[in-house]
Amino acid sequence: MIDYPGKIACVVFTQWCNFRCHFCHNPECVLPEKMMLFQNDLIPEEAFFNFLKTRRGLLDGVSICGWEPTLRPDLYDFAKKIKEMWFLVKLDTNGRDYQIVKRMIQDKILDYVAIDIKHSLHKYEEAIGLAQEPEFYNSFQKLLQILLESKIDYEYRTTVAKGLHTADDIENMAVYIRGAKHYYLQNYIGGNTLNPDFWGTPFSDEELEEFKKIAERYVQHCEIRK
Repeated sequence: MIDYPGKIACVVFTQWCNFRCHFCHNPECVLPEKMMLFQNDLIPEEAFFNFLKTRRGLLDGVSICGWEPTLRPDLYDFAKKIKEMWFLVKLDTNGRDYQIVKRMIQDKILDYVAIDIKHSLHKYEEAIGLAQEPEFYNSFQKLLQILLESKIDYEYRTTVAKGLHTADDIENMAVYIRGAKHYYLQNYIGGNTLNPDFWGTPFSDEELEEFKKIAERYVQHCEIRK
C-alpha cells in the first residue's frame, strides 16, 4: 500500500543496476558477487504470473522496481503481459533509458512512473558512486520532458541524507524538475548499505519540513514520504 500511491500493488524486484549508490539498502540486488549467492531463490516468471492470476480483484496493480528495471531486455514484454491481465503497471527507474519508457507510455502499458533524482546534477556521482556517460544525463533530461508533456501519473523522489545533501541541493533538484506533478523527499535510514562506511545520517523532521518548503516553490506537489 506504499509503493503505488493510492493503490494496492505487489512489487517485483529486478536485479542489476548501473549505479552504486552509497546508501543503497539492497546491495544483494546490485553487486554481482552478492547476487550469485541467491540465484537459486529467484522467482520464475511462470510462478509470478500464476501468483497474479490468484490476485485478480485483490490487487490494483504491479510495481516493477529493482535496481534498474530498464536494464532488463524483456522489460517491455514482461510489463505488457501484466497489463494484458488488466493490472495497473508502475515502473521505477533512474532515468537511464527514456526510449523504452516513452515506448511503454505510447503503447499504454504504463500507468505510473517513479523516477529517482539522486543529487544536484553537478554532484550526481557523489551519490551514485559511478561515473556516467553523457548519454545518461541526456536520457534523464529527455525523460523529464516526456513526463512534463504527458498525461501519465508520475513522481520524482530523492532519498536525502545529512552529509550528502544540503538545502541548496534540494533547491537545485526542484528547479531542475520545475513543474513536475509530484516530488517526494525520503529521509535516509541507516542499516545495511552498499557502502558499509557511508557517512550520511538522517535529517530531523524540522529540517525535512524546510526542504519541503524550498521544493514547493518549484513543483506542483511536494511531500515527505515516511
